[in-house]
Amino acid sequence: MSATKFSIRASRPCRSLTFSRGIVQPGLSLSCRAVDGANEMRTEDPKSAATIWRWEDSTDAVKTYGVFLGVLAAGTLPALQGNKLADLPYFISLAICTIYIGAHRGLNFKQRQQINLREGFLAPFAASAALGGIYLIFKYFPDLSLQGFFDIYFWLIGTIATIGAFSGPARKVGSKLKLPVWTVALPEWLGAVDDQEKPLESTELAATDLFVAAAGIALASADLAAHHGNFTLSNTIACLVAADILQLVGVSSFRVAAVLLCGLLAYDVFWVFGSPAAIGENVMLQVATSDALVGPTRLLFPRVAGSVGEASSFPFSLLGLGDVAVPGLLACLALRYDASRAIDMKARGVAAATAIQEAIDSLDATATGDEIAYTTGDAAIAAYERIADLELEQRNRTMGQSDSGSTETVYQASDAVLYQRHYFIPVMVAYVLGLGIAFGANAVTGLGQPALLYLVPCTLGAVALVAATRGDLSKVWAYTDTTKALGEKIKESKK
Repeated sequence: MSATKFSIRASRPCRSLTFSRGIVQPGLSLSCRAVDGANEMRTEDPKSAATIWRWEDSTDAVKTYGVFLGVLAAGTLPALQGNKLADLPYFISLAICTIYIGAHRGLNFKQRQQINLREGFLAPFAASAALGGIYLIFKYFPDLSLQGFFDIYFWLIGTIATIGAFSGPARKVGSKLKLPVWTVALPEWLGAVDDQEKPLESTELAATDLFVAAAGIALASADLAAHHGNFTLSNTIACLVAADILQLVGVSSFRVAAVLLCGLLAYDVFWVFGSPAAIGENVMLQVATSDALVGPTRLLFPRVAGSVGEASSFPFSLLGLGDVAVPGLLACLALRYDASRAIDMKARGVAAATAIQEAIDSLDATATGDEIAYTTGDAAIAAYERIADLELEQRNRTMGQSDSGSTETVYQASDAVLYQRHYFIPVMVAYVLGLGIAFGANAVTGLGQPALLYLVPCTLGAVALVAATRGDLSKVWAYTDTTKALGEKIKESKK
């Protein structure tokens, strides 16, 4: 909690306090005044910018990345690679970690690109054009090599994704180890801004930042040196890139999510099951298993010798990144819906307790018992209700019911959402179920399966089932993510 102090000139009990716009949280400034004008409280040294909770700086993030690295390490064990049933739990674990990381990193990330209804409708056609184009290039221009260009591209995004993923958790660990942190001045021409989009004159550089940067470069370089042939290195970069995508891109509503996911389900089914009849080859399988262009675009696990099936000659079992990212978009939206409904009792309690303490500290030594009771009681109630009102206003804005007509986020997500994930957790469970069914169908038929055929009904069904059980169907259907899209921010900056 910021160390701000109130000054009160109390000539009589202050019975009704109102607060200016702002949330009482660590790093947030607060000012209030008595409605009758007789008494006044103001902060003397407010911070210039609010401190917004970031999941990647939390202990939960450190634990999640630890699990993620543990799964990758377990995949290198010969005993696991020799088990024909090991690929499913390996893929499920990596996919769940990837979606979990991307969804939570994106909670308070402002520079998100929102997918609207039109874009969701057109996505399957754009994906079909891209897949068909790649297939035609592989088929009719076998000597055309784009691998060198894509090697540079994969190296760059791999480095960036690794640094972005591990810098927060590494700082968390570094602070406990008391590693040094330096303040670095930033040139004005850089245009750096803080979480509140205010100009930054300086920033902190931690010793762990240097380590993470070196690790990111080393990881991407090792993957490049192995020609993307080491499945553990390739999977690491693929998962981190997918998590970045889920942080940066989102769907604006559950209506858009339904259109997008159902459209991509049809795309997946056609190119896996329909293309052999229409074209003569399984286009999806041909592109996914081709050696003409390799990179961290899929999750791999060594195939056990003697395996049978449509792609038994390919040395790896595989899961496309799209089968992680597409359902992941729905999971991210479910978490943001949870965050918009979360009740932050910790913030309310801290606000009330701080208001009481500041009011007591500011009272004269001669204050009567009634003055103390009225002043502290009213301050606590007002501070508590201010946050409750902001939470309610945010819910109304996501329903398009704000009195102001604005849809911009006014209340940032806090760690309270970690204990109130009523929709996110069921979607993740449904993802595990859907992927298990897809692998089961593959084992029974021996044919490559369009995973979205199973993942989309399971995950969308989970949202519908939970909404029906909680009586939230109309709210879920009307919900709109109020995060301002990146494109809108760019347009505003040019005005």
